[in-house]
Amino acid sequence: MEKCEWKFSVVEDENHYESGCGGEWFFFEGNTKENHMNLCPFCGEPIDVDFEQ
Repeated sequence: MEKCEWKFSVVEDENHYESGCGGEWFFFEGNTKENHMNLCPFCGEPIDVDFEQ
């Protein structure tokens, strides 16, 4: 199964992610694991994050 690679950065105190399939996502609090985000909402593949705080 392929994975969608997400890149993490902090933008204006929010956790910002850019997906390998071209989408963007923000969390006001927490990261993908803390928010139970396992699948990319854009392409449906499992999320693989390069780094999270």
